[in-house]
Amino acid sequence: MNAAPRVAFVMEQVLGHTTWSLNLRAAVEKLGIEAVWVETDLFRAGGIPERVPGLSAVLRAGIRGLIDVRRGLAGQRYDALLFNTQKAAMLCQPYLLRTPTLLMTDVTPAQYDRMSVAYRHGADKLGPVACAKRAVNRTNFRLARALIGWSQWTARSLVEEYGSSPEKVHVVPPGVDTSVWRPEPRERSQRPRLLFVGGDFERKGGPSLLRAFTALGIADRAELHIVTRDEVPSTRGVVLHRGMRNGSEALRRLYAESDAFILPTIADCFSIASIEAMAAGLPVAVTDVGGVSDIVVDGQTGFLMAPGDDRALGRALVALVDDESLRHRMGQAARERAVARFDARDSAKRLLAIATSVCLRPRPTVAARGT
Repeated sequence: MNAAPRVAFVMEQVLGHTTWSLNLRAAVEKLGIEAVWVETDLFRAGGIPERVPGLSAVLRAGIRGLIDVRRGLAGQRYDALLFNTQKAAMLCQPYLLRTPTLLMTDVTPAQYDRMSVAYRHGADKLGPVACAKRAVNRTNFRLARALIGWSQWTARSLVEEYGSSPEKVHVVPPGVDTSVWRPEPRERSQRPRLLFVGGDFERKGGPSLLRAFTALGIADRAELHIVTRDEVPSTRGVVLHRGMRNGSEALRRLYAESDAFILPTIADCFSIASIEAMAAGLPVAVTDVGGVSDIVVDGQTGFLMAPGDDRALGRALVALVDDESLRHRMGQAARERAVARFDARDSAKRLLAIATSVCLRPRPTVAARGT
């Protein structure tokens, strides 16, 4: 194949994947690359699989993904497929068999099950359903010509827990448009503004942040701005923002008007919000969960804290509120790291390069392996 392959991107529209879908599509279009785009949220109210009694949630999502893929790809010309989650590809083996396919994910099923309580997700227990799900995922991981983790954390699980060949496992983080997410000149307020962005207020550590902000008594010298969809108790010094869309101008302006980003999340696979903050020139204080350690360099671009470590959270808040030079230094380093590592166009180029290379590889087999 001499020309670049025409890639069909199958993009799940759930949580941070929605943001990545928007960013990736915009980046591919800015590169002038033609592509096919298929969106699925793995659920449709009133749909046939959703109304069939007795189906597990996993099977319903798989059937819905297959239906959306068939509809989206019908009549389209494409040389390679990229699924941005393995869930969207669960029942799409015919496509993986006949088309060079990349599977991209922020988390493996095994990792997600270990965070099931925080995500309010029913982890699979031992039994036929759990065994079937694991077998399907392992099969799809073998059929895929390339496996792409958002982080080193995910890549390790693909190799160590699913037996994937290290040679076909890549790490390509999601990115943002760093020409849009950038620092903006503004008049600094006397009180620094701390920013928290998390739709799931509890899982993202919002209650811990409110407790620390109140206990430290810093409401007189700092503001805390919260973006969430959940109810938040009225708290002195706290400003609540609702109805902000992913990637919107209003959200970007809020980042640009802030001085530091705080996310004491309990469970996360990655953190696009932290990348947005760094691109906007903000130091980031975030808990070291999932693949977050790939994003933040502790002590240079911000602070990495252990989950549930209220003392570390308090120290980070006080340091960022009281030391303007520290905020400035860390913010500059954060911006530089975001441009160097988390620009969406660079991520898109890397994905397209991998797609080109896998189109030249022989079709994989599904030979039996130890499980």
